[in-house]
Amino acid sequence: MADVCSAEPEHVCCLAWAITKANRETISAKQLRALHEEVRALTEFVGAQVLEVNATHGVLRDGGAVGTKVPSGVMMSRADMLVRLGQLVCRWCSQQEPEVFVRVGVHIGELHWIVLPHVEQKGFFGKSVSIARHLAETAPKDNVVHLLPVAKQMLSVFERLTFVVCSNLVPTNGHTSYVLDTWEEAKDDSGTPGTDTVSAVRPAAIRSHITITPKVPQGSLSKQVMGMTEDSFAKFLQSYGVDPAMFGRGQAKTLSSFLKEMTEERGSYLFQVENKLERKLEIVRLTLVASGPSGKDYNLMLESDVLEDGRQRMRNQKLACVVPEAQSWQEAVKQKFQTIFGLNEELQRGLLSVEADGIKTERTTSPSIPGIPTTYLTHEVRMRVLDTKREGLECMGLPGMKEFTSKDAEGRALHKWKWTLVGEQNNTTDSLRELLSDYHINIEEFDEGALTDLVEEVYETRISTLTVRNKELTRNLQIIKVWITADILSVPHVLVHKYKRKGGKLDGSVANRPISMRLKCSERWNTALTQALSKRLGVDPKAIGKAIQVDEGSYRLCEEVEYSRSFPGLKTIYRIHEVTCRAKSSCTQLGLPNGHDFEHVRREDNTDTSTAFTWKSRKDIFGSRLVFRRSLLDDSEIEDPNKLDPKRRIPAPSPVSPPSRRRVSTLAFGGVSSTLVEDLMAGKSCDLTRARNAARRIRDKDYSCQMFFEDCKASFPELALYMGVAGEDGTPTTTSSGRSADDEYQRTIGALFAVYWLMRLNTDGAQSFCFGVGNDWKPLSKTSRSPKRSEEELAKRTNFLSQVDWSLFDDVLKAAGLLLNKKDAKGDLVHDEERVLAMLVLTAIHDIMKVEALCPTVAGRREFSGYKTGESITDHDIALGYILENHPNALPSYAGLPQKSRDSVKFTQCNMEYNMGWLVQAEAPPGALFKKFREIIKAGQADPQDVAFYFTHWLTDLAGAEPCPQEGAEKFVLKFPMKVLSSFLRSFSFVQYLSHKTETQVYEDYLDWRWKMHEPSLGQAPIERGSIAKLRLVVMAQGSSDIWLEAYNSLGSDHRLILDSEMACTGIEGQKYDRDEGGLNGGPAFLLYYGPALLQKNASDARGALEVLAEVFRNARALWPADDRFAGETVTVMLDSLKEQTVQGMQQLGPGDIWVVQRNTAKSAQVRKLSMLKDGSSDSLDWGSLRVLNIGSSTQTSQLFQEDVVVGAPAFVKMAELDPPDVQEHGGCFVSCSWTGCWSAKPEPKLDSAEVAPRYRCCR
Repeated sequence: MADVCSAEPEHVCCLAWAITKANRETISAKQLRALHEEVRALTEFVGAQVLEVNATHGVLRDGGAVGTKVPSGVMMSRADMLVRLGQLVCRWCSQQEPEVFVRVGVHIGELHWIVLPHVEQKGFFGKSVSIARHLAETAPKDNVVHLLPVAKQMLSVFERLTFVVCSNLVPTNGHTSYVLDTWEEAKDDSGTPGTDTVSAVRPAAIRSHITITPKVPQGSLSKQVMGMTEDSFAKFLQSYGVDPAMFGRGQAKTLSSFLKEMTEERGSYLFQVENKLERKLEIVRLTLVASGPSGKDYNLMLESDVLEDGRQRMRNQKLACVVPEAQSWQEAVKQKFQTIFGLNEELQRGLLSVEADGIKTERTTSPSIPGIPTTYLTHEVRMRVLDTKREGLECMGLPGMKEFTSKDAEGRALHKWKWTLVGEQNNTTDSLRELLSDYHINIEEFDEGALTDLVEEVYETRISTLTVRNKELTRNLQIIKVWITADILSVPHVLVHKYKRKGGKLDGSVANRPISMRLKCSERWNTALTQALSKRLGVDPKAIGKAIQVDEGSYRLCEEVEYSRSFPGLKTIYRIHEVTCRAKSSCTQLGLPNGHDFEHVRREDNTDTSTAFTWKSRKDIFGSRLVFRRSLLDDSEIEDPNKLDPKRRIPAPSPVSPPSRRRVSTLAFGGVSSTLVEDLMAGKSCDLTRARNAARRIRDKDYSCQMFFEDCKASFPELALYMGVAGEDGTPTTTSSGRSADDEYQRTIGALFAVYWLMRLNTDGAQSFCFGVGNDWKPLSKTSRSPKRSEEELAKRTNFLSQVDWSLFDDVLKAAGLLLNKKDAKGDLVHDEERVLAMLVLTAIHDIMKVEALCPTVAGRREFSGYKTGESITDHDIALGYILENHPNALPSYAGLPQKSRDSVKFTQCNMEYNMGWLVQAEAPPGALFKKFREIIKAGQADPQDVAFYFTHWLTDLAGAEPCPQEGAEKFVLKFPMKVLSSFLRSFSFVQYLSHKTETQVYEDYLDWRWKMHEPSLGQAPIERGSIAKLRLVVMAQGSSDIWLEAYNSLGSDHRLILDSEMACTGIEGQKYDRDEGGLNGGPAFLLYYGPALLQKNASDARGALEVLAEVFRNARALWPADDRFAGETVTVMLDSLKEQTVQGMQQLGPGDIWVVQRNTAKSAQVRKLSMLKDGSSDSLDWGSLRVLNIGSSTQTSQLFQEDVVVGAPAFVKMAELDPPDVQEHGGCFVSCSWTGCWSAKPEPKLDSAEVAPRYRCCR
């Protein structure tokens, strides 16, 4: 009779997958069949087996084999195979159109089966299946792999992937679980020479520790190895079957360091045993004892090493030495005493006696030396000094047991020593050594000083702990990782490292990494965040709250595993606290608002560490997604940067010689001042002849870029100021931007070239703007052989040249008065030489005040732009404005301009507080957008041409922002979306009208123009109530306008009324739109930051996105009720957490999650997600400053949640898909309504008491 059930349970790895509940209702039969075909193909690909299959879910198990070898030769475990299978399923689903949403769970455990009656097929049960199903159902997000620690611990190749830690989830009964992201890359990470990361190989999996007597060696190979080159040594290893390619990978030493160890350091030596190579390492650990004056015993301890720069590396360990080949341990000790303490053989004779001598032998395969077994011989020796009063022992601190320093032959201090009373010495080093030995970690393979570093971080600084996981000793560290974001010209950017320079050495390995810092074991991440921003960026802790806004909803805890070369065999687990912050555009210290690179210098170990930072678009950092393919590993092909030519820089001038004496000048309003700029430029003049030659010939066909550059260098003496003042000590010039002085000079030349190229669009300007100029100064092209550029870069340059509307640049130049609306005899436009000269002068001097030494001090009896008398002006724009206002003759080039040109230059130094992106995307109301700008224009009596002059300078300054002028305008051509740039250029002309129109009139004209210019035509622009909402929505959406207008018209009357009234609110007292007076009376108006991004992400669900927008407006108004007193104010509501999400994604809330609008300050708020299971019990939550958004609930109930809220209790909580026993009392009582999964409480005051009693309502 056939078996009807399993006799014994199997221990297997199972994977369960399921389409999400919401997706089951929308997925088509065609997509379902395609999904099953892909799952079947992937199952065969990894050798798995199908246990259960259903239309919308299924269960798989491993194939029973150990796994498959990856290219590095490592075997993939069964857990590796199924985790990878789950990740590939998620990748396939995420790349479908429309996207398929699945959740995957993986678990290891028992598996049973029975034969089901009547159908004669097996049914499976057991923990491996049930828990895998449960993990799939309760995954915290879609298209991820969800697993528990028991499965994660069985990973081998994928052990080092980044996993998000999920703690205290109700579905996992409070256990920690892990989530693997869809696109987390699983590479054959075998390590690269020179890096500190290692392969996914578990040392524990390849070690076999055996304490034996070593085999008698058949012959030493030391003489044969001596004198070998690295190449001959590699061939030597190959002859014994050892693969040289394994060295320098992962934890393994490089081949050169292994060779040096044997030939120079003589730390180990090789033997041939039965035609195989073996390595031997012999050491002595010496406990040296001496009796003190009181008769008590003391031990000699190495206290610290003295480094070359005078710093000390703490050691706190006993004396140890290596035993060279062919020496006894006694001979090695004698030699050590003579080398370290200067005790010759005669002085040692009769001085020392051996009290104990033991030997420990261990044979193992070391992670540092792959393919060669190593035998470790450790002599544990106790020796006593017999005569502490013998003459000549003062060098060892005897007989007084004094601390002493050992020196080298040249008298340089090497080590510090101390005598410690036996029984009272700090034995943490010995304790740690024993602990490591207990878990088969041989410290003889540690880097020099690594054991001391480990002792320090575990016992003293307490930044790491040692724990045992799955019978393996692990080192545990906490790290905070901070992603700082900002919108630069309406494009989301991220702040990352560019390089680090310490002690004259440049480290480029940090490129593209965010701000990070280690935490102490007990330190909280939000406390460490302030320290990280302050230490790494130099931001004043008191100013962090004003300059940088923390998005607490972005916080996540991840876990990574590494094996460091410094501690071979010791696994390190990093708990990474990751959070996103937003930098405000006013934070000039971080290179904003234009996204300039900057450097920060901090003092570290008595050495200056300079770190350069750069802003990169989110797409460059996060946007590269792997293409789905059935593969066990992600072997992304990375182009070798060594094949490309480096970016070229212009030779920089020498720093300016310091003035022989400081002069004094008298201010117009009284008082005296001596400015360094004035003194440095004394006696220098602008060569106006050559400057006017540049301005006159700038459009001549035969006037080359080289001629222009030579004229500018000769004309403007201020260019040398960028390099600072020459000093005797060679101290580098510091700038307020954090960049090097040379970078600022290169960028200024780049801006001058941008002016030159844009003025020559009628000839070769456009080509040079896109491709740059060669070393012969002729325009480059796609086919130029030098410099060598990547195909991707050439494609971007070619695309920009062919697709940008170059007439838009001409329009800006015309508006600024640089080009005139008349033509010469050849039919080319004529230019205004005086206007061009003013632009060249402005470009040359604009950033000189970034050189910190040049910043002036306010003198006289009145303030200047908020700076008081005696204060140094640190803002470079205001500093230049101060010089132009009070010392107009200090800068020779500026002094040589006529008064009208001077006025135009001075106007550009005003603080406009203007964000062009807000206009281009209709993101802000007119008050926030234009109010400050118009005040400045009206106060300065600037004409429209000066406004355009300001924008032209802004445009060319940004075009030259990359410090490589001959490469072309790379900022625009390579790093800027062309669509956004075109919108900027088309919008410039409207701002000029602020000189004679109100802010609201200019904004309305702009919206009307965008409607009329729309392609295809949208018909006549609306003029009724709601017209401003329609006009703004079309601009915000940036495409598919017919869909958005249809969605707007289909909205319910309540949603449409909110959008009509809020989007027509101007934020300016007394101003209304002419075509639409439906805006609220009073204020404040709302600026929904990232509102356009939210709409652009959700074109496929336009109505849903508009309902979300209306819901945010509704709840923001509840926090800021309309009031005539605030009609001139604007409140900014940040939508960071919504901008990248689909409406469907917003609605898929986890257990206890809610969306809220939270008031942060009097003029700011943010939308964030709160967890009632995690955040709701926190005393820090101020429910009076929160409004719960009705996202995901049925539309007809929206009014239920807008009633008065009692401060201190949540108005509405939705815990999705929880059974009644799982509900926790939280901030009030909760009861279940008849609709499964809906929980709500509505507090209201009792009639006869001030206490609050719960009133329960159904959410349906």
